Amino acid sequence: MSLKLLYTSIFLFIIVSAKAQLNLPVALYAQHNQSIFNLKERIYSKIYVRSPNGLHMQPLNIYVDWYTAEGTLLIHQIYLTKFGGAEASFEIPADYPFAFLRMRMYTLANLKLLPNFQFSDQIIFVNQKSNFSQKQMLDSVNSSSVKFQSDESIKVKKVFSSFSTKGRSEWLIENKGKDFMNLSLSISEEESFEPPFYNIIQHFKSSNLTSQPPKSDYYDAFVQVRGQLKLADLNSENANLVFSLFKRGQMPIIDQVPIASDGSFSIDRLIFTDSAQLSLQLDYKGKRNQKFELSYQQLGLFKTAPSYAFNFLDSFPVFYAGLKQASWTNYQKQDQNEVVVYTKSKSALELLEDKYATGLFEGGDAIDFNMMLPNVRSFPTLFHFLQGKVPGLQIFFQSATSTQAIDSAVTAGRKEEESGIFGTPKFSWRSNQDQIKFFLNQVPISVDGLLQLPMADIAYIKVFRPPFLGAGMGAPNGAIAVYTKLGDEADYVPKKSKLTRFMLQGYTNPFPYISPDYSSEKKRAVVDKRKTLLWVPTIHLNHDSPEQRIIYYNNDRSKKHRIIIEGVKQNGELIRKEWIAE
Repeated sequence: MSLKLLYTSIFLFIIVSAKAQLNLPVALYAQHNQSIFNLKERIYSKIYVRSPNGLHMQPLNIYVDWYTAEGTLLIHQIYLTKFGGAEASFEIPADYPFAFLRMRMYTLANLKLLPNFQFSDQIIFVNQKSNFSQKQMLDSVNSSSVKFQSDESIKVKKVFSSFSTKGRSEWLIENKGKDFMNLSLSISEEESFEPPFYNIIQHFKSSNLTSQPPKSDYYDAFVQVRGQLKLADLNSENANLVFSLFKRGQMPIIDQVPIASDGSFSIDRLIFTDSAQLSLQLDYKGKRNQKFELSYQQLGLFKTAPSYAFNFLDSFPVFYAGLKQASWTNYQKQDQNEVVVYTKSKSALELLEDKYATGLFEGGDAIDFNMMLPNVRSFPTLFHFLQGKVPGLQIFFQSATSTQAIDSAVTAGRKEEESGIFGTPKFSWRSNQDQIKFFLNQVPISVDGLLQLPMADIAYIKVFRPPFLGAGMGAPNGAIAVYTKLGDEADYVPKKSKLTRFMLQGYTNPFPYISPDYSSEKKRAVVDKRKTLLWVPTIHLNHDSPEQRIIYYNNDRSKKHRIIIEGVKQNGELIRKEWIAE
């Protein structure tokens, strides 16, 4: 066999194997950062996908529905897997009244399976305080925790650990085999630890080849759109269908898609979170902006959860807290990346203030301006926009050839046009002409730097009346703080656009778990009440990258840490390690 033929055979084998895996039934399982949660806490999860051939390495859409104990749908979520895993999250409502909630995971193909294989359901327990008692957990719950289980394929080495207040610990996870591994890791304080209701060894059921659903006409991965143009005289050979995908906070994606002879088209492999606007434009050779009608559908369960009968296997499970001291059990978790504020509905300016201003720039004696309104772009510079809008602040434009001094213009009370409208801006608070200080995203900047700033890039402006204390050396004559867009603002689309537009639903954006960094002494003053000390949802290890270093910091009181590692090898073997560090 020639070398070329050998490579061709290997390539075809890989393609056939990948396509064969696409239609295999899959089983789902989720590991969580904790076993029981308080109200308003966020649940962090890692979902694993396994087929009869092993870890499902191809991208796949996973749907997650969160229900109350009585079966009322709370939220419908969509995630895209990568190398057999997906990160998910859900925040428990502050007024949630039940002792547990339900997490239902499935794929589009699962809905065609037998009832016993349709869904992967899990129970998440919620601390309602009154549910706690001095009773041991049920045997079925206790038996679900596999303690100190050993797996020779991974090795965990302690570099060093500290159980002092906010002490630093470091571990090294090493892949001792050659197979690819997808892992997740949870580290929690042992003092308030409750054995989890599920573990990957006992509750990751195998997918069933006998329950393989009928082959679908498409593979449910990524965001996909199908449509058909409705034109009686359509000549697809002379037509181009151009689409533009406007994603929030990102540059639009512009591309062409082929049109079949019957006018049908397909747009696939789109990835975006929340929602996006899809615009279509039909161009004929020599004739642009052709009017047309079309029908379209977004493939998959992106809008709503499927209707179902109340078919949960465990209708009303019972959870009893273990023999933990009340002070440990009720210890509230404080997410470092979450701050709960109770307030009334906020105005647009208040929302901009919360989003952009920090530190000494927050609040203060200032006048705020929303720069994301349509009429803002009609001004040549931000200083032209501010003219006449701030009581006591006078702005003049002095050209290089002007022979009139600004102070004489102020004294004579002349109009601003007499000093020029495209020259260098000059400022004064009433009769005081001391220099105002300027900031761009709270960093000092010159007037010339702000003159070069496009109006389309500005989101928010604060004009501080004198004196302003946020400057390094002080600003006795006030300051102007300019904030540029962060990239997550809504994209601007002209209302007179000739494109045909419609909205698409995208993936749920999972919240990242942010672990505090106490390497700086200034950051150690906060009160740390975390029960979960570290949550790492995704660790990929293979022969070329066999190690992962883990660094985390203790809370204010724990002297023992519970460490749980779960995951799946590429061949489908399950991994679980659990031990106590003290």
